[in-house]
Amino acid sequence: MNNEPAIRKHDSYKQRSHKLYTLITGASEGIGRSLAHECASRGMHVLLVALPGNDLQLLEDHIQSLYQVSCHSLGIDLAKQGSATEVFEWTKKNNFHINVLINNVGIGSKGLFENMRTDFFYHQVNLNILAGCILTREFMEELKVNAPSYIMNVGSLGGFYCMPEKAVYAATKAFVYIFSKSLRIELKNEGISVSVLCPAGTNTNKSTTASNASLKGLARFTVMQSEEVAKEAIEGMLAKKSRIIPGFMNKCYYHLSRIVPEFVQNVFIEDAFKHVKKHHY
Repeated sequence: MNNEPAIRKHDSYKQRSHKLYTLITGASEGIGRSLAHECASRGMHVLLVALPGNDLQLLEDHIQSLYQVSCHSLGIDLAKQGSATEVFEWTKKNNFHINVLINNVGIGSKGLFENMRTDFFYHQVNLNILAGCILTREFMEELKVNAPSYIMNVGSLGGFYCMPEKAVYAATKAFVYIFSKSLRIELKNEGISVSVLCPAGTNTNKSTTASNASLKGLARFTVMQSEEVAKEAIEGMLAKKSRIIPGFMNKCYYHLSRIVPEFVQNVFIEDAFKHVKKHHY
């Protein structure tokens, strides 16, 4: 089984003599883990890239047994310089052919800017911005050869707004959005569709679930489960959508925010975040 049947309904597919893989970063937990399951459930062969650990190997074994697809994993820290190139070389060494690249890896934060360590900012920017940029550049020719191909970068609904106590995180997600939209225009004639996923609050682990549970007002109704996000994400990617915002309420919130004055938005944002319990990462 390969990933062609899942994509053929959107593109006329050339006959291949080799398997095509979907590469997912940050795949061992949260949205990345759900994306891996969603892709595999559609018959797509998957490559899982995440920090080394038992969770990654267990996920690889589980996906192979559950969905009967080819699944391989690589444990690596994508925040380190040169790691993206190592991922690319790993795929070449093992003759893995990529036609879907999902740049999901990233790290959140919660705390006043002045209280955060400077070394954490280096880590966050490297992971949230540089890892996806360099991986995309490394796999560009590969994606062209295997076109029609797909790139999906995971941003955030928070990338559209100012977010107190998440200043650098929100800024990195704003970068992901503009990068994705710009790249989409560059590649529109290359057979590569570029999408950006912009989820709102998502329950991915105990910490984020606890933080999301303490949100007040409209913000509480924007929270989704990672499985729900993943399903809408892959459907949107294969449909070649430019911007993917999972959840009806989140779509409404985004479109309303385009016409609501900024000072009004800031009032709601400040009200929502002042109730959030302090979770520091």
